[in-house]
Amino acid sequence: MTVATAVVVLPRRVAVWASRRAVARTSVTGIELVCALCAAVWFSAGTPLTALAGGVALGGGYLARRVGGRLTVGAFDGWLASVCALAGELTVYAGLAAGAVTGHPRVWALATAAAILLGMRKVARLVRPARPAPARPEARAAEEHMGRGRTLAVLAARLPGLPAGERAAVITVTAVLYGTWMSLLVLTCWGAIALAWTIAGPRVGSGWSRAANGAADRPAGPPLPADVAAARDDGPLARFAGAIVRGQLVPLPPAVAGLTATVLLATLGLHDLAGLVLLTPVAAMLLAAPGSAHPHNGPLDWLTPLVIQAGQYVYLAALGFAKGVPGPLVFALTGLVALRQVDAAYRARHPMPAGDPHGGIGWDGRMLVAGVGAMLGVATLSYLALTVYLLWLLSSGSLASWLAARARSRVVHRASLGSRAPGCLRRAEGMDG
Repeated sequence: MTVATAVVVLPRRVAVWASRRAVARTSVTGIELVCALCAAVWFSAGTPLTALAGGVALGGGYLARRVGGRLTVGAFDGWLASVCALAGELTVYAGLAAGAVTGHPRVWALATAAAILLGMRKVARLVRPARPAPARPEARAAEEHMGRGRTLAVLAARLPGLPAGERAAVITVTAVLYGTWMSLLVLTCWGAIALAWTIAGPRVGSGWSRAANGAADRPAGPPLPADVAAARDDGPLARFAGAIVRGQLVPLPPAVAGLTATVLLATLGLHDLAGLVLLTPVAAMLLAAPGSAHPHNGPLDWLTPLVIQAGQYVYLAALGFAKGVPGPLVFALTGLVALRQVDAAYRARHPMPAGDPHGGIGWDGRMLVAGVGAMLGVATLSYLALTVYLLWLLSSGSLASWLAARARSRVVHRASLGSRAPGCLRRAEGMDG
């Protein structure tokens, strides 16, 4: 089997098989998540043999992702696939860190950096205003008959962005040959390059082929300018500041200024700071708060959610490790923040009547809670509280609202079917009892 067959043809054939057997998109997502969990367990053992087994599980999860990307999905199915894919990969990173923790005490900081870069890439792909080019029939036919040169060109185009398949291969090879710590190091270094490529690289539909860009994993449709503001995940404090200026302040320059000050303070070190000085980075990032009411319709305003997200990550990670918060807890909190940011960005791409995309304490509230906890000497407790809160918000808030939206869409769909064929619908209802 050639690389082209494995990457392009095999997922399509499995997707056809799944469609004929009415396999639900959520079932395929569950298979992908289970594969990621199994891979994380195997990687946590830290041996070459278990790393190889983890790589096989990652390969199975990647196949499930490609198959799921070719099935017909609704808004809920796409949201669940995005969140579960990120959650599964973050679990794999935790397994890699657990497998290397004995020999490398700073491995959780490395895993946290890799998780931050991955979460930012996910959000960047959702908020970047790029229009996908329509697929041509001849391009689809060419995918099934790619020669070796075409395959190499596709792989070369994919490598800078480090998509899911390439990440699985990198993790497997480095973990087997050099250990899980090296996997995290490569993921962090390459992840920084991939983030820059996602932000500044070629736009979708401007020269990239569907195969090179991973059409199955790409969200459909560009976000509206107003939706970019929703992807910020502002809290009550930021929304209040935006209401004061009534959208008259451009959002990107203050956010960049806040990020610069936060990175500078984190670089100088937060270990020796105490009292209100620990809240200085929070005050710097709050410079971005008044821009929350702006429509974000400038050519570069779509970068504002990424800048705010970066400042939040830098502060939470630097403060946590400086104040002695356990590494797994810092990783768990940043991972849940990444899931929350992806949830907000996905809502910005797919608005729905159920649930408020501005719910929760927002990025500003999370930074304040972490900073006040460190100022009072209970940093670990504040990080644990934020972790539990985000778990609750994602489960009882985001998931519940998406399930409610799906239930309403099904009711509307059944009503439309009933209006077109009332007799058939009544017979079907009678058979259901």
